[in-house]
Amino acid sequence: MTGPLPTPGPADSPVPSVDPGPLPTPGLVAAQVDPGLTRLHRLDRDDPRTRRLRAAVVTLRPLPGQEQYSGYAKVTLPEADAAPTRTPFAVVHEEDAVGFGVLDTGGYLPDLTSDPARAVLLRAFYIGADHQLRGHGRRAAALLPAFVHDVHPGAEVLYLTVNEANPAAIRAYAAGGFTDVGRYLGGSLGPQRVMTTAVALAS
Repeated sequence: MTGPLPTPGPADSPVPSVDPGPLPTPGLVAAQVDPGLTRLHRLDRDDPRTRRLRAAVVTLRPLPGQEQYSGYAKVTLPEADAAPTRTPFAVVHEEDAVGFGVLDTGGYLPDLTSDPARAVLLRAFYIGADHQLRGHGRRAAALLPAFVHDVHPGAEVLYLTVNEANPAAIRAYAAGGFTDVGRYLGGSLGPQRVMTTAVALAS
């Protein structure tokens, strides 16, 4: 990459790309859940519910083939705690942690946009292996714009990168409202697609 991708719209450890779920297994039918029971919960606070969810997310691991892209919370949660630019969060269905991710206002954002001050990067995101193929990743993607606004009110664009070897993940993010805006070649695991969505107030 010769320079940052243009910013769309008006508006340490290796860097993992985002991977919300596995490639579909032939003959396996997804068990969808009520999307209204899914929410995102900040993990950078100290209260009983947050402490319980922090303990839960570190037990979640993605499928073995996904770990190289996303890492897992036992490692990435302490890294986020130690970095002032990062905000860890849980994907919660009903009262159970089913996934994990990190919002970052630093990292490799300058490689993705010419205006990183207006942007946030989604990284280290995954749904736990036991909770995949139920729509949690797609629902979380749809919830992210309003969640990012709550955490970073000045942000206008949310970025993520996803490995080109996982077209199912690219489709899941597209279904959640993300747009493919280009290619990123800075990762250690091959080419990645850069996807963005506008940060918005909750409706």
